[in-house]
Amino acid sequence: MAKLQSISTYRATSGQRNEPYTAQSAADNQTDKATSDNGSVSDIDGTDMTKEATTRFEAIDKNIFVRVTNDASKHEESIPCHCRYNPDTDDRWQACGESSDCINRLVQMECNPLTCPCGSHCLNRRFQKHQYAKVRIVDAGRKGFGMQALEDLDTGSFVMEYMGEVVTATEFRKRARVYQSEGISHHYFMSIGNGKVIDATRKGCIARFINHSCGPNCVLQKWMVGGAIRMGIFTERPIKRGEEITFDYKFERMADSEPQPCYCGSPECKGIIGVVKERGTRLAASDEDIDADAADIDEEIADGAVTRHQRDDIRRRHAAVDDEEYGDTGYSDSDNSDAERGVAHIRRRKNGLTSPEQVLKFVQIMHRSSRQTRIIGILIGKLTETSDKRLLKSLISLQGLGILRAWLQDYAEDDVMMIKILQCIAHMPISTRNTIEESRLEEAVKPLCSDSDENVSSLANTLVERWSSLRRV
Repeated sequence: MAKLQSISTYRATSGQRNEPYTAQSAADNQTDKATSDNGSVSDIDGTDMTKEATTRFEAIDKNIFVRVTNDASKHEESIPCHCRYNPDTDDRWQACGESSDCINRLVQMECNPLTCPCGSHCLNRRFQKHQYAKVRIVDAGRKGFGMQALEDLDTGSFVMEYMGEVVTATEFRKRARVYQSEGISHHYFMSIGNGKVIDATRKGCIARFINHSCGPNCVLQKWMVGGAIRMGIFTERPIKRGEEITFDYKFERMADSEPQPCYCGSPECKGIIGVVKERGTRLAASDEDIDADAADIDEEIADGAVTRHQRDDIRRRHAAVDDEEYGDTGYSDSDNSDAERGVAHIRRRKNGLTSPEQVLKFVQIMHRSSRQTRIIGILIGKLTETSDKRLLKSLISLQGLGILRAWLQDYAEDDVMMIKILQCIAHMPISTRNTIEESRLEEAVKPLCSDSDENVSSLANTLVERWSSLRRV
């Protein structure tokens, strides 16, 4: 879950006019285009403040990574969707559109233009093509600047990407102290997970001026684009031309920090922005980190915030799972005793997946957890705790095996991680050769049959032997 986070006296707010620095402006092109496309905006309340607002920072059109690696995994480019589109006969939306069956769109991952079956017709490349809504920045009273829609927007519309400098959590803390010492009281940070934070204080885009609301009309979503996490603002209900665009900051502050007043004015207004984040009894450093990450994952999965189309799609896919097809998977619960022991140190309670919606959220997290060893360990634990084979089948239908295959490739030099991943694969209810071939799982497992580590080779041989007897349907 994306959050605005606070340390010490740090504050994350919408745009203010008293920032003591200036930088180049390049963000008013969007408003100029909106005006030309929509004609006059004189019928909309509010004064266009875009040019003034964008003198306060350096406008950029893509994230800038500052001493941060892009943890792209081998699986992102190797899992194309299954969409098919004929421009002469098919409706436009069938090319990975909102109402299509595009599996990448469902799990919030944009298609790769080199592998998508729809090619240049693909509609699931909104981040890559900067297909933003028509908006402008206006005076929002006590809130400072705010963002206003210059067109009607349907539910699920992409407003724009939240961009800035991507830094580590350690660098984020350093910058917060520097900004405070320089008298910059209003700055813009967004945690995106995996120990990374977007800092849009000095370099960013006009998305930084979107205000918080306790009753928002938009929501933040994490998307995978080219192997990197990207943050997008999407509408969660229809928005009328002239309406202010808002989202819930989900702001977390330390218990000893000053609460920030909320001026959203919505009927749901809580009076202050955000909540105090409480953690359990302090443990040893490594255990505390694991528990904190596990709690964040549990929170995101339990949140259940999926769109109506995502909910309908995942339920349809889940209902299509054939119990008879998956009947006997050829192993018993006792076969997984090693897997249970292998992840015991990261489990505090039985905590497997319990619904199709949770499966969808889980796969989204899997996609963006490349090379995050601790996170992957937690995810493996949650999968091995999931006993409902139909839910595991739903995960397979969302190409979950392809991600497990990629994890094996990513950790080819780490025997401990390979053992855990192989144990997790052994837990999956695979019953047809089709599943093995479509996921290309065997091509990653078979070479491990001769691995120098006896545990790795034993697990790999067991899997390959089991799969050799599966039928093709």
